[in-house]
Amino acid sequence: MKMSFWVCITVAVAALLSNSFAGTAYVVTNNDNAGGNSATIYSLNTTTGALSPVVADLPTGGFGNGGGYFATVGTGAAVTGAIGCLFVNDTGSSDIASFKVNLPTLSITPVGNFSNAALIAAGGSLVVTPNGKFVYATYSNSENIGAWTVNSDCSLTFQGVYQASVGPDLYDGIKVTPNGKDLLVTAPDFGAVEQFSIDPTTGALNDLGFANFASLSECISNGCYTAGIDITADSRVAIIGNYTLTAPSVLAAEITPTGLTHATYFSVANTGSLTANDNVPFLSAAAYRGSGPLYLGFSGIGSGSQPGVVTATFSETGKSITGKASTPISSPVDYQGLIAATGKLMVVSEWFNTLQVFTINSNGTLTATAQGPVSNANANGAYSFFIYPNTR
Repeated sequence: MKMSFWVCITVAVAALLSNSFAGTAYVVTNNDNAGGNSATIYSLNTTTGALSPVVADLPTGGFGNGGGYFATVGTGAAVTGAIGCLFVNDTGSSDIASFKVNLPTLSITPVGNFSNAALIAAGGSLVVTPNGKFVYATYSNSENIGAWTVNSDCSLTFQGVYQASVGPDLYDGIKVTPNGKDLLVTAPDFGAVEQFSIDPTTGALNDLGFANFASLSECISNGCYTAGIDITADSRVAIIGNYTLTAPSVLAAEITPTGLTHATYFSVANTGSLTANDNVPFLSAAAYRGSGPLYLGFSGIGSGSQPGVVTATFSETGKSITGKASTPISSPVDYQGLIAATGKLMVVSEWFNTLQVFTINSNGTLTATAQGPVSNANANGAYSFFIYPNTR
């Protein structure tokens, strides 16, 4: 039986990459608007945490679903010299909108909308390989994965359609390893994560099989529904969120050249009222390199549960994840979407069209910055976002 979720939207951007913008961070959103989708680019003051719109409403030429989603994280960059490419996933119209970005001047030119009849969205996620050569997206209606090649003019060429060996599913979470060699895709209805190797020349995917979390004793008791993914800098460990309503937890697996191994369930303590749907894991810069704070975004869906962020300590060598602190976050409807950190700041997407920036304290708790919630009239859902530059 398929689980019922809101559609997931992801944006990948390689805009603003210029020395003239050094020291400034940017937040780019996918607004998931069913009446005509758009993206918004904010500048992020890395001292005060204030968000200011730079491009308030960039039409994609396609349509969103008007619902957003609470989980998947998709980030990436496509950069060639002074030209960057911005890609926005239009899941209402089942296309990927592409833009050419002149990086020094921040002028943005629409390139086109790219689709294939075998790929039908109504929900999906998107990611770009670290070298900017390939784009992968998931399509929840056709329950498959599309592969695209990025051309020098930021247009996309269709490469192929894939389905995970674990079976057809929504394939919510999607992430490319930092070394660009592998693609991981979550299959929440199966409680699994699939690994594909990436052909470095063509971008074709080779299915290496899946890690089956559903068979773990803890998952049999508490339920495991794989959600967002983050991966360590050495491309060896994947951290996976868990949609379960019954026990705060996070999942992990080791990435090898032949497939995923050592599927592991970690119970997370010190979550306070944050007890349901740990959707989004995000490794701090230190944890990304092997040891440090791991942030877990809880959506707040579930009886008596609040949305918010749990900070855990992560050790790659010690193979441990331990809860440290929690921060409840009250959004307009008490639902929370994506989280991402840059330096000592964390950005949180709150239902249904709000971003809020927090300072990360030394004890792992969060404090809202003076600006407070920033709403976007052009957005419609627990919308996804991407922070540039990647400070990890």
